[in-house]
Amino acid sequence: MLPKKHGWVIGVRATVRYLATQRSPKIEQKYTSTVNLPKTKFPARLSAEKRAEVEEQLRKSCLAELYHWNRNALPVENEFILHDGPPYANGDLHMGHAVNKILKDLILKHKIVSGTRVHYVPGWDCHGLPIELKALEAFNKKKSKTSLVQSPRQTAFEVRNTARRFALDTISKQKKGFESWGVTGAWHDDQGCYRSLDPTYIRAQLQLFYELYERNLIYRDLKPVYWSPSSQSALAEAELEYDEQHRSPSLYLKLALEHGGNSCPAISHHRLAEEDVYAAIWTTTPWTLPANQAVCYNPALDYSLVRSSAGELLLIGKDLIEYLSKQLDTSFTVLQIIPGTDLQTVRYHHPLNRQRVLPFLPATHVKAEKGTGLVHTAPAHGPEDFLVCLEQKIVIANLIDEGGRYTDRAPAFLQGKYALTEGNRLVTEALAGSSLKLSTIVHSYPIDWRTKQPVMLRASDQWFIDTDSLKKRALEEIKAVEIYPRTSSDVSKKVIEGQLRKRPYWCISRQRAWGVPIPVLYDTATKQPIISKPLLTSIEQRLMRESTIDFWWTAPVKELVPAEVLQQYGTSYDRLEKGKDILDIWFDSGVSWLTVLGKDRVADLYLEGVDQFTGWFQSSLLTSVAARGTSPYRAIFVHGFAVDENGMKMSKSLGNVICPQQIVKQYGCDALRWWVCAHATQNTSIPVSHKLLGSSAENVQKLRGILKFLLGVVAPRGPDVERQPPTGQLQQDLLHHIDRYFLHELDCFHRNVFELYDSYQHNKATAVILNFCLSTLSGLYLHVIKDRLYCGTREEHSNLKAILDHTYLTLAKTLWPIVPFLVEESWTFYDNDYFYKSTLKARSDCPNGAATRSVNAVQCALELRHAIYQQAQLNLNTWLLEVTVECDDNDLDLLSMLHPILKKHGRSTELCELLQIGSVALRRKEHDDGSGAHRFIITVAKSDASLCQRCRRFSVSETLPNPTCERCNVVLGQQ
Repeated sequence: MLPKKHGWVIGVRATVRYLATQRSPKIEQKYTSTVNLPKTKFPARLSAEKRAEVEEQLRKSCLAELYHWNRNALPVENEFILHDGPPYANGDLHMGHAVNKILKDLILKHKIVSGTRVHYVPGWDCHGLPIELKALEAFNKKKSKTSLVQSPRQTAFEVRNTARRFALDTISKQKKGFESWGVTGAWHDDQGCYRSLDPTYIRAQLQLFYELYERNLIYRDLKPVYWSPSSQSALAEAELEYDEQHRSPSLYLKLALEHGGNSCPAISHHRLAEEDVYAAIWTTTPWTLPANQAVCYNPALDYSLVRSSAGELLLIGKDLIEYLSKQLDTSFTVLQIIPGTDLQTVRYHHPLNRQRVLPFLPATHVKAEKGTGLVHTAPAHGPEDFLVCLEQKIVIANLIDEGGRYTDRAPAFLQGKYALTEGNRLVTEALAGSSLKLSTIVHSYPIDWRTKQPVMLRASDQWFIDTDSLKKRALEEIKAVEIYPRTSSDVSKKVIEGQLRKRPYWCISRQRAWGVPIPVLYDTATKQPIISKPLLTSIEQRLMRESTIDFWWTAPVKELVPAEVLQQYGTSYDRLEKGKDILDIWFDSGVSWLTVLGKDRVADLYLEGVDQFTGWFQSSLLTSVAARGTSPYRAIFVHGFAVDENGMKMSKSLGNVICPQQIVKQYGCDALRWWVCAHATQNTSIPVSHKLLGSSAENVQKLRGILKFLLGVVAPRGPDVERQPPTGQLQQDLLHHIDRYFLHELDCFHRNVFELYDSYQHNKATAVILNFCLSTLSGLYLHVIKDRLYCGTREEHSNLKAILDHTYLTLAKTLWPIVPFLVEESWTFYDNDYFYKSTLKARSDCPNGAATRSVNAVQCALELRHAIYQQAQLNLNTWLLEVTVECDDNDLDLLSMLHPILKKHGRSTELCELLQIGSVALRRKEHDDGSGAHRFIITVAKSDASLCQRCRRFSVSETLPNPTCERCNVVLGQQ
């Protein structure tokens, strides 16, 4: 008997084996040729070499045309725009690239197969430190591991040439990789991709910079920014990583108050004659103490004058007494409670120079949660410190140079020393006499994402975008943006809103060579920046002539600056110098919408990793809001990061890297795509393992087996023979209830998968596809109809062929976005054109008639079948079973639709076909206790009748001379 397990796929070999192994002394092989077995040349399996050959052929002949066909053949209305976030052109492709590009392609292909035209222009981020470092490393340029200072022998022009060659070479390699994965795009069209080094891209960027400058949204100022001494450049928040095990000194320090704090009556009242009083502060950055310019207090807090067990008078926060007692391992006697407002007249001596007397300043950022309630304030090294001192019009003292070393303005013993290491040690040694406690703290500390070296907050003259002016509008825009996956939408929206709210400003200048120069001149006499429209026009014209902006570093000022600029600013060529800063790569990539979408269009979707909430999503939003007052995207889709099976980040040092090329070679491109679809959207960490990849390959192979079977029925002689009848021309009177049930399930399956695609729930889509294919289609429908399909009449076979034709088309539509190579390969055995072009052909849906009653009846029969198989001996041929079923009126009414012969046994009914048994008799249950515990009362007997030697289903009458049943005799008469 045929197996009936869920998920069994009927194939040609299994059918032949079944027909050939039935035990009967009268079997004649001549009946095999009368059975309509599926026939197709579509291979059941492909070797790795053959698979690579097929994929390459399809890539060149079929998928290469897809994007242009989509742009020309599909309607312009309701175009779907997916704006591609530019990956860095700085290395080989990894699993993160595969996740990102394949997810995008799943969405694009779903839109195309749905008849929607897509707009997708792949791009690359070609500038900035990541590429500069990779370029110099790749071409063996002399660089120090801890310092990225350019060699004196390397000019900016040489660095740029090296970086450009590296970026273009990387783009070429990555482009081939993306194309090999079947990603939709105009890969070989000069206008089909964008690169941030293209002259048109740079021109648009410079124009936007000038426009925002003219509107005062871009300005130059001295402010503390994250500064990387190892890169010698300012960094954006998104260019930081955090070392959770960083060790810093933890210093509690006492600062002597001027005149013992006599300016505050509450302090002077408890002070003995000539007794010193100290303000206690805490810092983990002793290297910033030379730049100390104030102590901040909170007027809303209360403070205490206490005497320590060592006899010293200390001023500390009232709410922190118990905390500090434990931290300093001492006891305090409270002498006086002092309102914060009384501290406004207090002054203190600088810890390293008692000649300098500095103020106490009010500030709301001071909290009573840890520390001392008084905050050491160095405006050159902290945003809050900077704003407080700016409000008080205090000139900022910056003692640290670009390399992170103390300048000649610092105390003599520190000059030339590296602040983050030597500075901490030398300062703590110098302040040993004023130390209350010195220890080490392990905490999270920002490091440069490329050099992995610590960064510092350092005041410098930089260019900024006025985010304060943009926040309100940006927050309004982000509220209207849909964020996927929806399960984390609220959290994701809070993340990006929180980032926008807390961002004080955006530093968009960087001190590197490889990037877009900020088009600014400086008057060497006044140090004032000069930006003008004639200067910008001159730069743009030369940029478009030379296709590169390298001339900014090589051409003399006279060649770049029109004479009218000199007249406008009343200066001369010898007083002008070109700016040396480049634009931040987040500004560089964040304005990509301008080149790809223009000033009018908004993308339907941005799709990138979850880390881009602090990066590209935000920079794109802010630049678009600044330029045109609207978000560049209507929706955001975020995905996680690939990790190994143990949840560890993949790295060469750990030896756990699995690269996409390796996966494609071993398992095939469709297996890689299936893995992405099944695993890349539900969690922040996306596990990559050979177990999961092997499982993906097995799933693709199962789908291949099902497509092979369907092709064997609907296209047995290949694409050159017209298939009759065409889809939609079923003979309604030949439809069984199981046919109607299946068509209903097929329609629901189609709509369900497309709805999951539309809501970007790809992992659920793969689960639905597998369940339908292995259970509803293969495990149920194909198993049940096998007798009609193989042994039935010409009309029955034709009707089933039409249903399975419709099934093949539906499966192709749902599978194509995930496994396009498999679908297109199978399509070559079905039709002469590419599958995706079939989306424009008129194909009516296969009618399912009045399906509701049929669905209910079949569902009832399936529940009965489950009950029978639990009771019957399944090691017998079930076509020999004679079953009597007692059930209630409702079930009897449904089952009688499938088996109109009540009480006596009937053999050729739909219910027998569904149950896969020889005969069944239905009877009304005489007594029903209403509990539902025994829904069906089943009696099973075994028949001794002989089965037809052709179909092995129907019994043969003893009076007939032929060893075949009446149905088979009719069919044989037609042949």
